[in-house]
Amino acid sequence: MAIVAILAVAAFLAVYTIVINDVPIRSDGYSYYVYLPSWLLYRDATLEALARDWYGGSYPAFSAIARWPGTGYWLNAHPIGEAILMAPFFGVGHLLTRWANLPPDGFSFYYQYTAGLAGLTYFVAGLALLRRVLLRHFAPRIALATLVAITFGTNLFHYGVYESTFSHAFSFFLITLFLDLTDRWWTEESFALACALGVTAALVFLTRHTNALFLLMLPLWGVSGRFRLDGAALWNRRGQLTTMVAVAAAGALPQLLIYRRATGSWIVSSYGAVGAGFTFASPHLYGVLFSTQKGLFFWSPILLLAVAGLPVARGWARRLVAPTVVIFVVNTYLIASWSDWQFGASYGHRGFTDGLGVLAVYLATFFSWASERPRLAMGVGVIAGVAVLLSTLQMLQYWFGILPIADTTWEQYRSIFLRLS
Repeated sequence: MAIVAILAVAAFLAVYTIVINDVPIRSDGYSYYVYLPSWLLYRDATLEALARDWYGGSYPAFSAIARWPGTGYWLNAHPIGEAILMAPFFGVGHLLTRWANLPPDGFSFYYQYTAGLAGLTYFVAGLALLRRVLLRHFAPRIALATLVAITFGTNLFHYGVYESTFSHAFSFFLITLFLDLTDRWWTEESFALACALGVTAALVFLTRHTNALFLLMLPLWGVSGRFRLDGAALWNRRGQLTTMVAVAAAGALPQLLIYRRATGSWIVSSYGAVGAGFTFASPHLYGVLFSTQKGLFFWSPILLLAVAGLPVARGWARRLVAPTVVIFVVNTYLIASWSDWQFGASYGHRGFTDGLGVLAVYLATFFSWASERPRLAMGVGVIAGVAVLLSTLQMLQYWFGILPIADTTWEQYRSIFLRLS
């Protein structure tokens, strides 16, 4: 983890000192972050004062913050979870800003870079948690190979460094934490773990609402091949489950209160005010999985080995097969049904980045299975190595502006293949 942390910090500094990018707080990252200056500097929960002070009363279109029809109140399409996780870093940025006598406006130098380092920190923390889970159930060499593959063979490193103020590094940490706590709770069973699971569940929901799907890991843990729920085991732990639900509900309440005040309803589609939503009748399933535009397996082919790990899972990993299949099937359908199914500008498909900690379990499973077959192991190692190198190279192409940010065609892909200039 120390090596990855050093690489991440070095890459972060390179991105913003060589001016590959402008500032950390931008695009979606701005919308997730904007609660902090509004709450803590302007003492305003409505987002009104910041809009008036910075933009003459109206947020820019990129922010996805719009007035809700009928009430006129501002509603941010992005929820409050990331801001909560980022708050300690904001505090450090504010103290450094005061020390340096810079404008304490929430967007000057130290605010920008402590916000960027917040996402990087949660990315590294998520990897540390994933390492703990893997070492609990796999040999150290398998855990190491898996961590390298999932970090550099996907877009995970990119979202931990280059676009670290987006929600994905934070969600990766939270979902991996929920996986770790669920694994421990089903073996250790304690009210402390139940409370921790409730807090984590609330933060998962508060950071990205659709990620509440990953909470199904807990009740579906150990479901049989015929998808039979172990109701007796859950009933025996009903006291702790009640605690989890109560803690999670209390944690989610502030977001629901925000929705209630802004729209008059407790549950809303926060993207409704900006005209985005689901098109369930026409999902772009091929596009989100295999296309040159944002196909998950096109841009992260290493994950095909994770899929191959599902049918060969055994022992502990077998207990997680059912929830993994259910979660990723439903999540894929939701992503493919979103009106902007490419999720805007991104390297690879960022809609899947949050759950990479779960997929890593089956990447480790496949590596473990292959390692027991010497004739296969070498080939798998070569394939994995090539996939990691290709993904890393393509990430750098995106950083240097060679790779299109969206709508990549096959002809464009062929013309820039392996180019860095």
